Amino acid sequence: MDRVTIRRALRAALDLKYLTVATAVAIALGCGEPAAAVPADEAIGTPDQYSTAKARTLASTHHTQLVSLYDSISTCLPWVNVNSRGIGFRKPKWAQEDDRYLTTWVLIDQKDDARFGALPVERRASAMFSRYGVDLLRRMTALKGVAGDGGLQGYGVVLSWTKPGSDQKVNESLVFWVDKATAQGFVARRVPAADLVSRAKLNYFDGTDEHGFAWNDPLAAVAWPEGQPVLSDRDM
Repeated sequence: MDRVTIRRALRAALDLKYLTVATAVAIALGCGEPAAAVPADEAIGTPDQYSTAKARTLASTHHTQLVSLYDSISTCLPWVNVNSRGIGFRKPKWAQEDDRYLTTWVLIDQKDDARFGALPVERRASAMFSRYGVDLLRRMTALKGVAGDGGLQGYGVVLSWTKPGSDQKVNESLVFWVDKATAQGFVARRVPAADLVSRAKLNYFDGTDEHGFAWNDPLAAVAWPEGQPVLSDRDM
């Protein structure tokens, strides 16, 4: 999928959301019954799982706030589950230095809806980001201790949902990275949607062999265990 097309769709969706931010936030924050989710200790990366002192320090210093982030997502966002090790301080592989982004990866329980499935890919991705991605950015930037830490360079959001019409459990995913100042400015309504989208690094994966992503794709930035991986052809 053309990233320019996705950027345009995201900007259009966020411009609309930006104009109705008070209503959107009120709806997004309505808490219901907790969704089934992995336990907090599985959802949050522990200090020993990181390879650098900087990341370990961030993880240990802000663990309590990461737990509060997990709790708010689990209890206040119906149909959303935090992925295993989905909350942590990721280093995107495209980063030149040991840049760390507070990242949240969620799995959205999107039912197979014909209307949603009929939307173009970029509309599906922008709808998901407008509904869930903005809320996750707001929750992450609200963690004052993390936000004020000079070791944090930005925020990351990974949204995955079941691909419409797929017979198997195939996920579409949107990956979104943005620097700290831009994310905080957008949430505070100092930075317009157009600037948020233009400054972000993003990608979309549709979960198929032809358009999926490799096991070590830099935008996915999955923290795989150490050691030599055993790969199939479709993993390459």
